[in-house]
Amino acid sequence: MSPNETAPGPALIAKLSVESSAWQALLNVLEQEEHALVNGEADLLPKLNALKMAQLQSLNTMVRTRHEGLLSAGLTPDHAGMNAWLAQQGNPENAAQWENLQTMEQQSQAMNLRIGTLIELRLNSTRQALNVLVQAATSQGGLYDQAGCSVASRNGKPLTAA
Repeated sequence: MSPNETAPGPALIAKLSVESSAWQALLNVLEQEEHALVNGEADLLPKLNALKMAQLQSLNTMVRTRHEGLLSAGLTPDHAGMNAWLAQQGNPENAAQWENLQTMEQQSQAMNLRIGTLIELRLNSTRQALNVLVQAATSQGGLYDQAGCSVASRNGKPLTAA
């Protein structure tokens, strides 16, 4: 049986359309996350992270289904297999949709790298601020000990000590 006979052509193309919508939804969430990081809106990040994880799980399921369809058609479950299947179909519209999907995947990866860089910058800034506070507290007799507990400036005992 040829791959043309076993691959569910319209169904696979319809799934590509749904997958494209899911990639676009992920891109939208990543844009919001990047915007929140740039603007220092840390309170939005947990909600956006939950949305991002849900989108990634959904996409993972869609990609796995696409790979299974390619395997059942006797093709490799990767970009090369998809390209081969689309070439066999001979429909340029489907190939354009696949290219768009791949572009969105690359955009998501690039945006995720930028977000990682922004997070690292925020973490470094926070670490530096903490180091300045710890240094200032310890060099002036300190209001906090090494463990971060409050201490009285006269005798160095924690304020919570009896």
